[in-house]
Amino acid sequence: MLTKKTKILIIAIIAIIGLITFFEASEPNSISWFPSYSKTDKIPIGTFVAYNSMKDVYTVKDVNQPPYEFLLDNDSIAGTYVFINGTVGFDDSELDRILNWVQKGNTLFVSAQSISSNLLDTLLLETDNLVSLNKITTKPIVTLVNTNLKKPTPYLFDKDTKNSYFNEIDTLKTTALGVVQLYNDTLEIKQPKINYIQQDFGDGKVLLHTFPEAFSNYFTLTDKNYEYTQNLLTYIDRDDTILWDNYYKSGKTFYTSPLYLLFKNRYLKWGYYTLLIGALLFVIFEGKRKQRSIPVMEPLKNQTLAFTRTISGMYFEKQQHKEIVEKQNLLFLDYIRNELRVPTDSIDDQILKDIAARSNNNIDDTKKLFIYFNELNTKGVVKKEELLELYQLITKFKNKT
Repeated sequence: MLTKKTKILIIAIIAIIGLITFFEASEPNSISWFPSYSKTDKIPIGTFVAYNSMKDVYTVKDVNQPPYEFLLDNDSIAGTYVFINGTVGFDDSELDRILNWVQKGNTLFVSAQSISSNLLDTLLLETDNLVSLNKITTKPIVTLVNTNLKKPTPYLFDKDTKNSYFNEIDTLKTTALGVVQLYNDTLEIKQPKINYIQQDFGDGKVLLHTFPEAFSNYFTLTDKNYEYTQNLLTYIDRDDTILWDNYYKSGKTFYTSPLYLLFKNRYLKWGYYTLLIGALLFVIFEGKRKQRSIPVMEPLKNQTLAFTRTISGMYFEKQQHKEIVEKQNLLFLDYIRNELRVPTDSIDDQILKDIAARSNNNIDDTKKLFIYFNELNTKGVVKKEELLELYQLITKFKNKT
């Protein structure tokens, strides 16, 4: 039974868990600023709005495979392969396959703060990061270079973020399409840094952009920032099929674990945690109540040997040597039957040979022991020395078995 102290402890723990669950469930949902760039995420740095806006203009095909595998299986597909994420890094074999595909007249569009170094090396590009020397803030303002797309006022991303730009480009091969600058109290770009470029590659082209937040829900839904996002995409042919990459994404676009449904809803999540804690408490207290130490039970001792010694001592003290010989004869025949598996109904030459063979004794010693038994059994009185001689013969016989 549970003690009073234990019951109070259990009630206190349950009450604490209940209060924690209540307060946690009552708090307003916190906003996640995780940079997922997933098309299904409606959090600030998801791309739900941009993805669905693109579907209104372009034919969009989702790609959930690595680019190498997808282009290997779909080498003849044409369009623009779009990568949007915080970091996009291709290995060498993957980049070779992508660029071979671009050379055939297709477009590669990458918008990422960190772009694969082997891609930059191939295009003779270098990147650097904007650093604020006067202020801690790193909010960027961005605009496009083309006068037909450029607005009088740059677009502000009102959150601190990493700001990459191209610090070295080959102007003979590379066209600057957009610029960036850190916000400095005024929406005016005085020291532009290139953050959007185009470079022809074979019969196709490569578009690189270092401000992926332009496709985020937060940016596109703030003021008229969606205009900047739309104008970024004007460099992609409207007839192109957009191959939307879901592989290089910080956030998942689909979930294989059923627990995602629990953790997505805070009430279900805390209900799940409460269930786990309750199960743990049940195991601790219920198990403690039922599991008792098992006492060590000493096995019953075999008293046969002690009993035999006691009886033998009584016979020996009273000098009843004849009776001891009879008991020894019965015990020895029992030993022959049980240990050597030889019948003792009638002792003949064949039986003696079997006994000798199974006990590793020679036939002469075996016959000598049985003859000595017969001699003692026929005597009316057995001396102490004869009894000791019998004991030695039996011991010698058993030691060889």
